[in-house]
Amino acid sequence: MAWGTSELTVVPGEEAVLTATVRNTGQVIDQVTCAVVGAAAPWTVVEPAVLNLYPGDSAEVRVHFRPPRAAEPAAGPVPFGFKALSLEDPEGSVVEEGVVDVAPFSDLRVTLVPQISRGARKGKHRVDIANLGNVAVGTEIEGVDQDDALTFTVSRSASVVGPGLVHRVRLAAVPREKFWTGAQRQRPFDIVVMPDRGEAVTSSATFEQDPVVPRWALGVAVAVIALAVVGAGLWLAVLKPAVQSAATEAAKVESSKAAEKVKNDTAAQLAAGGGAGPGGGGPGGDVTPSPSKKPTPDPSAAKALTKAVDYRISAAGQVRASGFSEFFDAKQPQKPLDVSDIVLQNPVGDVGLLEIRRGDETLLTWSLETHRIQDQHFSVPLHFNKGQRLTIAVRCQNPAPAKKKCSAAVTVSGRTTP
Repeated sequence: MAWGTSELTVVPGEEAVLTATVRNTGQVIDQVTCAVVGAAAPWTVVEPAVLNLYPGDSAEVRVHFRPPRAAEPAAGPVPFGFKALSLEDPEGSVVEEGVVDVAPFSDLRVTLVPQISRGARKGKHRVDIANLGNVAVGTEIEGVDQDDALTFTVSRSASVVGPGLVHRVRLAAVPREKFWTGAQRQRPFDIVVMPDRGEAVTSSATFEQDPVVPRWALGVAVAVIALAVVGAGLWLAVLKPAVQSAATEAAKVESSKAAEKVKNDTAAQLAAGGGAGPGGGGPGGDVTPSPSKKPTPDPSAAKALTKAVDYRISAAGQVRASGFSEFFDAKQPQKPLDVSDIVLQNPVGDVGLLEIRRGDETLLTWSLETHRIQDQHFSVPLHFNKGQRLTIAVRCQNPAPAKKKCSAAVTVSGRTTP
């Protein structure tokens, strides 16, 4: 058996062909089965795969190398073996080794979430950088606005994104000048991701800047002032005269009762032949009310602290040949968990189903072939009780002849709860 060439390079998504010559050195008619073994086997086709050779005859076999345009296989040399298996003489079978060089390529995708943010002091965004190529890419992030009205802060301005991975960065758009009142102002801007190979990728968004004092606050202030003016007028015009009149009448009644009591006491003393004068001591005494105790305010409950959670669950090519395979992250906190974001990552373009499960309950189901990246944000978070595990279940349905194992992944973001 002999090769048609010693060096072979293939571009992902394209094809390279290697020619091998197979010769029957035996004394009888033989059937030879040809196949490629090794790491290149899933994306290699041999034509013809079976040869019928007379003694001394030879035939050519074409080996088609067709690596997918995906994160796997990685760029660089991939060793393989070409095996010619004899039906009549199995011990005389031959394996020739070779190397095919997979060329590097870059495919960078950038997602900016949300597209519109709003606030008086800053707008909060998230930048997801997905590397769909087969080689690691160094990136730098820069914010640009045409009006130079914003400054930008990022959690990490430079990073290296491995093949098939998604890198997440927090970004804040901060206005250079704030205003107290007035109409909302639109601040469009772009985020530019500059890789160390390939072209820069841009994503656009808008920060809607609000005044520091919102409109509703001015309306409430006007309403409060109006109510205060109305209340003062009502007091001066109606309530105060009524209160004064009631107080005067009550004072007159009390004065009449006191005079009547003095008159009656004096008459009783004269009838008894004298007694204690007005200055004498009586059986009664002054009663001084005891001061009331102030209620002790209840202590306010301390605010429970929460913690941000951000982790990734990967199938990592370990999916069974049939049925669902479950995966989870052992680092999931052993506390109640509220999940607000789930990002599906299918950079290789696998075919099959992926489910998000809470215990035995299936919460979400995705068809892998319809998504490369899917960001699911929940306005009402998915709640997991203490001890409930978030798992992903993958059923791989990649078609023949490759039948490669699925390697989808899911990134989970949320917060623990008390």
